[in-house]
Amino acid sequence: MSAPKTTAGIKVPPFTRDDFGLWKMKMLLFIKASNPLYIGILENEPFVPMKPISESTAPDGSRIPQGTQPKDITEYTDSDKELIRLDTGLMLILADSADKEMSYQLMNCTSGKHMWDTINLIMEGTEDVQENRLDILTSQYEAFRSLPGESITQVFEKYTKLLNELAMKGKTYPLRESNRKFMMTLPHHVEHKSSSIRERIDFTKMSLEMIYGKLKTYEMEQEQRVIIYGSRTVENKHNALVRSAALVVDEPITSEIQVQTPRAGKEVIIEAEMDYVNLGVDESDYYTLEELEQMEEKPWRT
Repeated sequence: MSAPKTTAGIKVPPFTRDDFGLWKMKMLLFIKASNPLYIGILENEPFVPMKPISESTAPDGSRIPQGTQPKDITEYTDSDKELIRLDTGLMLILADSADKEMSYQLMNCTSGKHMWDTINLIMEGTEDVQENRLDILTSQYEAFRSLPGESITQVFEKYTKLLNELAMKGKTYPLRESNRKFMMTLPHHVEHKSSSIRERIDFTKMSLEMIYGKLKTYEMEQEQRVIIYGSRTVENKHNALVRSAALVVDEPITSEIQVQTPRAGKEVIIEAEMDYVNLGVDESDYYTLEELEQMEEKPWRT
């Protein structure tokens, strides 16, 4: 078996069914690098050397051209042979890339364009199937959301893959719309940074890659902060301090108060429990010592 065809030291991309769109992109780049004229063959029919047909004579004596017809192989010029070899080179590239199963599907193809169209038809289906696929991708774009626990990189990779698949089907979105859609679907842990980016004057002109780079930097800074200060954020630490203070306030505090009784004239030490939560209550809500003594002197009636 001959070695895979190479261009500038790069081997022909191996055919893959799992990610046909990626293979197609790589193959088109490889074909352009091999010979720019190959793209013309993919878009049009392969070159066929033609020759004019002898003219006929009209009744008035004028010469009427009869068109052209393919040349016989013995009539090929060196230029004709070179152009014909282009199609053969393109067929060889596609054949080198195809796996065993696909090679069987290409055995009866007569040109590079025929092979290319056959591969696309097998992998992408007819025009009706491709339109249905485009509708599905459009629905996925409209319903795109980040999932809980996903990083910025995971969301970015899914989003750009979806945009590229749509572009390959012929549907693109303005930069302003695609940027805003991406920003509205980000995870909550970068919400603060995403809001500041959206408020920038040049937001509608920023590339998606630039936005991702800023968000990725912010995410890495947050991760580094967790490593340095622990898993709690500053806000959580503040809430913890508030809760601790509330627990202290709720606990009754015993304090010694010196009061002087009206009858004995002696100072008596009384232990009283003070609740800071009730410090704001009006003093009239409580009995004085004199009122308590009067209540004790009155006999209870049953």
